[in-house]
Amino acid sequence: MAGRFSVTSARGFADLERQYREFYAAIAVRRELGGGAVVHEVRPEAGEGRITVYELLEGVTLTLYDVMFHDELVLDFDLGGEYFELEYCADGLMLLEEAGAGASVFGAGQLSISRSQASAGRLTRPAGQRYRGVSVTAERSATTAFFGSVGAGAWQESVEGMPVDERDAHYLGRQAPPELAAAFGDLFLCTLPVRFRALYFEAKVMEILARIVSRDDVPREPAQLPLAEYEIERIRTVPALLMENLHEQHTGESLARALRMNPKRLSHGFKQLYGDTIFSHHRNECLRRASLLLVETDLSVAAIALRVGYSSPSNFCYAFKKRFGRTPRQYRVGRGRAAARGADAA
Repeated sequence: MAGRFSVTSARGFADLERQYREFYAAIAVRRELGGGAVVHEVRPEAGEGRITVYELLEGVTLTLYDVMFHDELVLDFDLGGEYFELEYCADGLMLLEEAGAGASVFGAGQLSISRSQASAGRLTRPAGQRYRGVSVTAERSATTAFFGSVGAGAWQESVEGMPVDERDAHYLGRQAPPELAAAFGDLFLCTLPVRFRALYFEAKVMEILARIVSRDDVPREPAQLPLAEYEIERIRTVPALLMENLHEQHTGESLARALRMNPKRLSHGFKQLYGDTIFSHHRNECLRRASLLLVETDLSVAAIALRVGYSSPSNFCYAFKKRFGRTPRQYRVGRGRAAARGADAA
């Protein structure tokens, strides 16, 4: 169930919220939690996990993501300067592309701070990649309630006053220091009754904003440069390249030469995009293809082993059992019985 959706603030913030509700309805089932909280349970045909939304003070929205989609999901956005968002990735990754700032793999431990200007681009959630994150969104004017006696001017001076290059880097994602990461992590750990969570979350948002305006979000160690768009495009060809040449003996160095990339950039970038090393991901894809062939064809185990790149059936059987907990023959029989039970029930 691949999906491509779009949101725009052109018709106002209330309409933007309506668009997000429609987006969630297309991929999930809505359930009211009470206390201004709503959970969207991802539909099984789309993936798994949940998106939990809390309405805070002055129309500020806090969203907790814990999702994984079977197919790539793309969200195009076109947002005006009145839109405010903080997003923190606790685990997993997504691809962020924005017309003015560039492209980046937004991954674990990173914080993105929206800019006070119109922005257009897309967010891409890779297939099979779990994402856990926190988003704080509002009309920019609504955030003044969270700055208390300090005043919203502190944000303008501290964050919007950064040099353009540094501001863009914060938008595309910078590594959050431990104290700020812990504050975001606390949002996932809250066990208060639902009716009192908004109050706790409002206090946490104030703490997070205070740490940011005091520049506690500045990385303390140099971060690796984000992937360039051309690097992302080349890395995304790797899975198909390996599947098309199953019996070639590839190495990280040979792939890097073929893609005209630095081997370390290729290795690091692939892990960012797919959450796994190149050859571990490839091995799992080969075994996934084998599992389909076992169920959908009458090919022998030896023939399937050869089709997915194993010259030795015994090596294939060992790897398959390690991955699925059953030998290929046991897997075929078990899936066949399950299909038969399903047909009888129908």
